[in-house]
Amino acid sequence: MSVDHNPAGAGKTGADQSDADKSDDELPAYYIASVGRALTLLAAFTERPKLTVSEAAGLLDVAPSTAHRLLQMLLFHGYVEQGDRRVYVRGPRLDSLAPPAARPRDVESVVLPHLRRLRDELRGTAHLLTLEGNGARFLTGVEWRDETRIASTRVGWLLPAHTLAGGKAMLARLGSAELTALFPDGLPVTRYGRINTLAQLQSDLRAIRARGYARSREAHENIHAIGVALQAPAPMNAAISVAWSDRRFPAEHETEVVTALRTVAQDIAIELG
Repeated sequence: MSVDHNPAGAGKTGADQSDADKSDDELPAYYIASVGRALTLLAAFTERPKLTVSEAAGLLDVAPSTAHRLLQMLLFHGYVEQGDRRVYVRGPRLDSLAPPAARPRDVESVVLPHLRRLRDELRGTAHLLTLEGNGARFLTGVEWRDETRIASTRVGWLLPAHTLAGGKAMLARLGSAELTALFPDGLPVTRYGRINTLAQLQSDLRAIRARGYARSREAHENIHAIGVALQAPAPMNAAISVAWSDRRFPAEHETEVVTALRTVAQDIAIELG
């Protein structure tokens, strides 16, 4: 059984004695329980790349409002970052706590610092995606915040791979037979789709292989994205991408954007070994 407060002076020695001597009015509310919950959340983020408010509430067995306040404190101090849909991901301060050898080596934790680097350098929203059937799953991401909030993070979303820059970069790594097997009934119909048949997709993928990166405007009418495949550990097929609202897309600097993406992809591959 745990309690929020100890009787004044009970079991207290040294540095702890000063807290015991304080009156109840001087102590912060839930002064042990709240710290314990915050540390529990920090420990959870060392084992997984992201948490929602409801997941944090379930983990702590508290109300969502309590979990939200704790997550906001971690956000304020840089231990986590926040995307859309109440998804929180590890922040740079949490990544710096453990020595490199002790940090988790899953792909998402390795990629996150590189995504922040892309976000800050290219002023766009950066994602890590993986191929899931003929869809692309957004595993983790970091958002470039501007007044439009159009190119927000899509962490957790599964969208048709052929509509996404990162998705097409992954599809371009597949052979013709593998690609055909993914679309036995043809390409799924999408609202903004510009590629509607397997033949059109095959042609687009040939161009992507030739230039080494993919572009996309199919997923949303106001979003432009560029993606490159990631040399992730087999059998994972992954990619990184950066997206901007149309009016912010740096079209005149596409070469520099691609160079930055390729450099980061190479750095990630080296780090993953």
